[in-house]
Amino acid sequence: MKKFLLLALLLMGFGVMNAQSMKMVVDKHGNVLGRYVKTNKRTYTVAIQDDVTVPKRGNRVVVYRASKGQGIVYYNQEHKGSLNVRQSPTIDSPVVAQIPDPDGDLPECYDCLGKTKGWYKVEVNGVVGYVREDLLNWDGMCTM
Repeated sequence: MKKFLLLALLLMGFGVMNAQSMKMVVDKHGNVLGRYVKTNKRTYTVAIQDDVTVPKRGNRVVVYRASKGQGIVYYNQEHKGSLNVRQSPTIDSPVVAQIPDPDGDLPECYDCLGKTKGWYKVEVNGVVGYVREDLLNWDGMCTM
C-alpha cells in the first residue's frame, strides 16, 4: 500500500517537482519506456500513467539526472504568468524567450538540457536559455 501511495503521488506530480534524479527504463536505442517501479523475474514494471510490464531483455534501468541534461521540465503551476527564459543563469541576464502560462491547461514539456546553480537549461521555440529552478518541475519523462 505504501508503494502504491508513493507511486500515485509521483504520477500526480507531487514529489517529482523537487526531484533531481529518477530511475527510468530505456530500450537499447535509448528510448524511455517508463519510470522504473520494480524488477520482476523476466520483466520490469514501469509507470507511465498506469503500471505496465516490459521485458528485461533489450531494456535496462538508467538513473536520469537533471544535472546531466536528462528528462523534461514543465511549468510549475504554483506561479502565474509567463516564465522568462534568460540568456544565462542569472536574473540580470537578458530575456531571450518566454514559456506561456498554461492557464488551466496541461503545461508543455520541454527537454531538460541541464541544471546549474539553481537554473534549468531549456530550449523554447528554437532558443536555448535558462529558467529558475523554482519556476519549473522536473521529471524523467513527459506524460502530459
